[in-house]
Amino acid sequence: MKNCVMLPLLLIWFIKKLNKLKMNKVPGLDFVGTKMLVELSEVISEVVAILFNKSLTTAEIPNDWKLANVTPVFKKGSKSSPANYRPISLTVNLCKVLESLIRDEMINHLEKHVLINDTQHGFVRNKSCLTNLLVFMEEVTSYLDSGFPVDVIYLDFQKAFDKGKKISKICLFVLT
Repeated sequence: MKNCVMLPLLLIWFIKKLNKLKMNKVPGLDFVGTKMLVELSEVISEVVAILFNKSLTTAEIPNDWKLANVTPVFKKGSKSSPANYRPISLTVNLCKVLESLIRDEMINHLEKHVLINDTQHGFVRNKSCLTNLLVFMEEVTSYLDSGFPVDVIYLDFQKAFDKGKKISKICLFVLT
């Protein structure tokens, strides 16, 4: 990765990201909670920035960061049925911070180069399921006001994802 982020910039990003962490987050397998990271941010920031930079340049993360403590969390229905639980992965908080930094940069890149369609509402700042619904309702109302018929098909993907079924095609976007 030739265009890797330079260390001083990563250091500033790391400190800013740490200061935004929620203090009540559960630690991962390393037992390092967010409170400890925030309180020690000035002391550890340079070393962690070097670690992050190395991870970005080598495209590798420490093996410990690949491990997670998976805990079942009850959703709804009968508590005796395993299907009514969803897995929560408790991973290393530093890995979450690095993931968050990478996500922020990817979103910035997509927005800067206008690569996100205006109709995209998921995972986009200032847009949500509600804004998607409002845009949809506006379009339907416009068609109805103009005398055009409107047919709507609702699809429920919840079962497909809850059962762990695999999606046949995975699209990978390489950002350069």
